[in-house]
Amino acid sequence: MNKYVFDNMKNKISRIVFIIFMTLILVTSPSIAKEQSPQKSNTDKEPLEITSDRMRSENGGIKIIFSGNVESYKGDLKITSDIMEVYNSDETKETDEVVALGNVFITRGLKKAKGDRAVYIDKLQKIILTGTPKAIAWEEENMIEGREMIFLLDKDRFVVNERVRMKIYPKDSEVKKNGPNKSNLSNKN
Repeated sequence: MNKYVFDNMKNKISRIVFIIFMTLILVTSPSIAKEQSPQKSNTDKEPLEITSDRMRSENGGIKIIFSGNVESYKGDLKITSDIMEVYNSDETKETDEVVALGNVFITRGLKKAKGDRAVYIDKLQKIILTGTPKAIAWEEENMIEGREMIFLLDKDRFVVNERVRMKIYPKDSEVKKNGPNKSNLSNKN
């Protein structure tokens, strides 16, 4: 076999393998993407419930303002504040963004945070909490503070910006589980 025929066959085989490979990728990609995509949190399926002393609607329901002892719930997420503004999309009338103002307090399970202003972006499952001079978040005794905190709800992660300070207490599992050990107390005498 001459070199030209061999190179030509090699190129055809390479093209066929490439086409088969690309077909496999295109066929299996949607199922792989479904398996690997992060699970949407249960808060996506939960309704947004808000209670307050007063409420007013503007622009045909595009902007709704709640004021006075505002409490909002969406799944296990609770946000309280003095004022809460809900912004709905013009086309679908679904909630795009919620802005909490004044004495903002956020709880989700054991995690808590407080600040002056929080912006909840529904599509991104993100809360941006700011405070003057700082916003604070804590879980049990551990605490972190900074000027801006970004909570990524569906990933259960957060980022803190602008002069971060953190306190993490060591876990004393023996004392917490069993209480003070009597033998440890007698050894200290």
